[in-house]
Amino acid sequence: MSVSIRARLYDLLIASPLIVWYMLGLRGFLPQMLADARAMTGWVDGCRFAAQLATILYMLQTIVLLLVRRLPQARSQDNIARAVAVAAANLQLAILILPRAALSPPMVIVSAVLTAAGLLASIGTLAWLGRSFSILPQARGLITSGPYRYVRHPLYAAEFVASLGSALLFAQPWSLLITLAAFALQLRRMQFEEVILFQTYPEYGPYRAQTARLLPGIY
Repeated sequence: MSVSIRARLYDLLIASPLIVWYMLGLRGFLPQMLADARAMTGWVDGCRFAAQLATILYMLQTIVLLLVRRLPQARSQDNIARAVAVAAANLQLAILILPRAALSPPMVIVSAVLTAAGLLASIGTLAWLGRSFSILPQARGLITSGPYRYVRHPLYAAEFVASLGSALLFAQPWSLLITLAAFALQLRRMQFEEVILFQTYPEYGPYRAQTARLLPGIY
């Protein structure tokens, strides 16, 4: 077996837990989405359906990218960096153990709009990122165009918006605290990613100096 094939199989092995998790998620979401589509009667149901559809598209896209992404040119050897990346990517799932909140119809719409908008922005960013997509701090390619022209981490910004929408559906203040803790880990994750990108790509330094991390002109 060639070195490249072994590297590809190892990369798929590392990605397999997330691939399996999203496939299980799709198995649960699809029947519910179809049932809700048949029962739609108004704006609230329509907004909820849009959020569910965006969630399914995001999961499908992530699975595809994990299967076809480039092999890393460099990867962080820092175990803390890896642990932070895994925790940041998964901590938000902890809200699922909380009881659902009793929301008014307007708040259901707010939640659905935030979730759908954040996930659609995530889908667009992932499409631009393409085969450079990574979970751990690795260098699989440097993207500085599209949404990355304006901020260094547009995907995390979009995912935070979606997370806020999801957090509204569950008991407060715990779901909000979990969301903020996950975002704090994402901030640290960004720093670890920037280190490996800076070490791998000479052009990343000037790009980082000229581009905001999350909010143009602010941060």
